[in-house]
Amino acid sequence: MSEKERVGITPKSWTGQRHHGVLHLGKRWYVLSADIDDSGTARGVRLDGPYDDHATAEAQVEQLHIEPFPSED
Repeated sequence: MSEKERVGITPKSWTGQRHHGVLHLGKRWYVLSADIDDSGTARGVRLDGPYDDHATAEAQVEQLHIEPFPSED
């Protein structure tokens, strides 16, 4: 496997920064956050929720863009 080849399930667009997304599991919505390094490896993965609906979870994502959770360093 080449050094640039990605391993895992993180999207190729998620590289080198913190990303947030909304995840639907069962009847609930969750916010998934992760720090993705330059090699595409997820570090500091966090799942927040559950939220009752998609709009509430999306609002939480918007808030995270303004007030990111503290780093784990």
